[in-house]
Amino acid sequence: MIARRFAWVLLFTVLASSPAAQAATKTFTIVQGVASYTDRDIFDAWTGKTSDIKGTLSYDDQSGELLKGEVQVGLATIDSGNGVRDARMRAEFLQTDKFPTASFSVERLEGFPKFSEWRLWGLKQTGRIVGQLTIRGITRPVSFDAVAVFLGNELQITAKSQIKMSDYGISPPSIVFVTVEDGIGLQVQAVAKPSP
Repeated sequence: MIARRFAWVLLFTVLASSPAAQAATKTFTIVQGVASYTDRDIFDAWTGKTSDIKGTLSYDDQSGELLKGEVQVGLATIDSGNGVRDARMRAEFLQTDKFPTASFSVERLEGFPKFSEWRLWGLKQTGRIVGQLTIRGITRPVSFDAVAVFLGNELQITAKSQIKMSDYGISPPSIVFVTVEDGIGLQVQAVAKPSP
């Protein structure tokens, strides 16, 4: 009787610790990418870029449902090709000495099928990535229109959105009688691979 009870306990322990009995969480980590913004005034338009981007995206491999996602962008390295403009943007408007990063917390995906249904090589999927964007310590809801595709074991994503600087406590820069537009375009291009 004791031996039989021990065998059942041992079997239960093995089954409970097996991969099939545990939450099959899969995580993709950004290995390279570019985050950029585009703005304009009445005379010109420009784009500032940085490759200082980090992030992860986790999902349940059994249900295919998103679990969580987070992206961080270093603002101190944004380069628009105009050193004076970039220095002013960092010091006066983004205040990168106090707020060196912008972060986006993914809440849900809209329009995308479950991960388990579209991980086919080279098949592009389009949808929306909805979440909370934090800049200068201020958080606002933002959605990105996105295109994603798996190539081998790589997940490639391009996501675009529009925000207003004033929503984050930033007054649009102005010089003499020229004021930069409040609305700016955001774009993220990233390549993510499965975490070990």
